[in-house]
Amino acid sequence: MSGTGSNRFAMDAYQACLEKAQTWAHEAIRDHWILESDAFELLTLDNRSPSSLFDPETQRPLVAAFFGGTGAGKSTLLNRLAGHAIAKTGVERPTSREVSLYLHDSIGIEHLSAHFALDGIRIARHHDMDARGVVWIDMPDIDSVETHNLELVKSWLPHIDVLIYVVSPERYRDDRGWRMLQQHGRDHAWVFIMNQWDRAHPVQFEAFQQLLLEADFTNPVLLRTDCRALPQQAIDDDFSTLKQVLSEISGQHNLKQLEIRAERARIQHLKEAIESVLGCLGREHGYTLLNSAWQEIWTDAQKDLMTGLAWPIQSIVTAFIGREANPLSRSIDLQKEAQTENRTLPTKQVLWDDWADGRLKDAFDRVIVEAGNFGLPVLPLKRLLDQLAIDTGKNVVAKGQLSLRQALANPGNLVQRLSLRISGLLSLIMPLAAIGWVAFQVTKGYYESATQHLDYLGTDFAVHSLLLILVAWLLPFFAYTRLKPSIERTAQRGLKEGISSALELTSDHLSSLMTETELKRQKVFSEGRQLVENLEPPVPNKDVSTGILERILPSKQSDPVIH
Repeated sequence: MSGTGSNRFAMDAYQACLEKAQTWAHEAIRDHWILESDAFELLTLDNRSPSSLFDPETQRPLVAAFFGGTGAGKSTLLNRLAGHAIAKTGVERPTSREVSLYLHDSIGIEHLSAHFALDGIRIARHHDMDARGVVWIDMPDIDSVETHNLELVKSWLPHIDVLIYVVSPERYRDDRGWRMLQQHGRDHAWVFIMNQWDRAHPVQFEAFQQLLLEADFTNPVLLRTDCRALPQQAIDDDFSTLKQVLSEISGQHNLKQLEIRAERARIQHLKEAIESVLGCLGREHGYTLLNSAWQEIWTDAQKDLMTGLAWPIQSIVTAFIGREANPLSRSIDLQKEAQTENRTLPTKQVLWDDWADGRLKDAFDRVIVEAGNFGLPVLPLKRLLDQLAIDTGKNVVAKGQLSLRQALANPGNLVQRLSLRISGLLSLIMPLAAIGWVAFQVTKGYYESATQHLDYLGTDFAVHSLLLILVAWLLPFFAYTRLKPSIERTAQRGLKEGISSALELTSDHLSSLMTETELKRQKVFSEGRQLVENLEPPVPNKDVSTGILERILPSKQSDPVIH
């Protein structure tokens, strides 16, 4: 595969990976796993490169741009290169919104309009075949009073192979330019020029060289140029060396190596952008760990809720036993009205009031805080908790009503109901047995008195018989009345059990939601991790002479050069 074809293939492959990553990020934003600001770097990446400015079927030139602050002499250098004025200089420069291009007649720039407005670009052409391999660009001053100029410089950076950093002796450490060097140092090759050398001191040159060493350029290409208006006044400088250096870099082997390195830088940027988003998804099994914290939070909240609902329970039971309109149904109606009209709940005969709703939401807020402490996305969980808070109020009322009716239908426990049935039966059997025994004694006494002329039963027998019958009835009846459950207590017990059941359901539901949320988080994380693993940077050619590349690339930030 030719160099041009392989480069186009690499660009297409990178574009496909970028589109997948950005689609993944958009879906994560849509599902509230991340904020749009969390994925800003990833979403703003694109596939711009120097090759994108030219026809992919042709052999493209090296793109070199003069870069620096106001007064450094970038435009003067380009004009000296062209032999006539093609770039604005002097007082016009700080307000210029133009970019000046200097290129050979044979180089087509049809693709330029796809990235930039051509009315903001000044184009000059030449006929020197020896200089055909380089496109020279003069960019606006990065420290201009016009903020548009800085944005214009940033928009051009992805399309540039070599940045020619031009400084003056007085301002060889321009703060804005130096920050850009540190931010974009690994994305480009760099050539450094101390312009206006006729006004410089060797100490300034040495100080600038030391700064470059500290910036990881171990053996930088650092040149001195003199660009005074009158060429006959110029002193000997390194201007011719600049053209030779760029001519060497523009050789197809070195240019290919720069393209590979630029592609590796783009892939590395994409990896870092994805990794940054992955960092916003929290630690592994984070929601599982959060579930343990939730159990402690819920124990306290449930205790407070059951204590705080004691008075509403009593109020509801009193109204229910008093045969008022069903107070629990009224609770449901009042909740619906309050939600529809966005107002607070009344406190009279309402089971789940504002206090209970607030206490539940306090517990949920603590869960959100803990999720933040774990570094977890809180928006997916918060949306679920908001809905769960509404469902809990409805479930408390619904389950409370069901449990209340079931309790009244089957009062007491099994032992109580059995004892009650036995005592009721005894309250019938024992008086009948006593009456039967008395009747038998009366009949027997009458018979004996008639046959044997004995005295008939007296007053004492009558009194004792009545007492026997009374005791036989009173004892089981007393037991029955004492064993019969209180309607009020039964109703309260049933209502409490229903409320407790609803709150336990909330706890179980939230635990289940956390498990489901963790599985979804892991799926999103795994998709992002797979995107990173699929990004394989190209390997530099082993047969390339890289002497000049070692000088124009930062030593620590660039990939190891293979000889």
